[in-house]
Amino acid sequence: MRKALIALGVLIVGLFIAFITLYQQPTYAGVSMPKSDYRQLKTSKQNISQLLDDLDHFDYTKPTTMTAVEKTGTKIIKHNSKNLSASDAKAMRETLYGRNGIISITKNAQKGKYNIDASVASRFHDKFEVLIELSVNAINKSSAQRQRIVDKLNSELNIESSIYHIGIQDENEN
Repeated sequence: MRKALIALGVLIVGLFIAFITLYQQPTYAGVSMPKSDYRQLKTSKQNISQLLDDLDHFDYTKPTTMTAVEKTGTKIIKHNSKNLSASDAKAMRETLYGRNGIISITKNAQKGKYNIDASVASRFHDKFEVLIELSVNAINKSSAQRQRIVDKLNSELNIESSIYHIGIQDENEN
């Protein structure tokens, strides 16, 4: 009888540990979140990273590079703006497609037949900051937690360095 109680106790503890491990919520930047939010965050990060990569490869003489930038912009609007308020979704579209949006600036470069140099790339900085903040806004409404997530995303995406690299790309080719 005593062995049965010990075995039952071990079984209960084992099941409890398995339950905790299996159903634990993922964390990012020390913030616990539902799995669906974590997946959206990962997708948002990949989309922003892809946009940085597309901008890095932009060449006004190759229309496919502009198409790639636009395609990624559409993907960002579709996926990163899930769960955003109407005003935040509009701000995200404006950040990409507005008069001074990332994609609009790139389209102007293609029309004007110039690549993205340092002065053009410097205009992307605030846009990427807004893009990241809005992407995080879609999954987390707590300002303190949101800021930790934004800071980690900025760090992992290495925004400053990426924008710098986009800007010097054209100068290295000349």
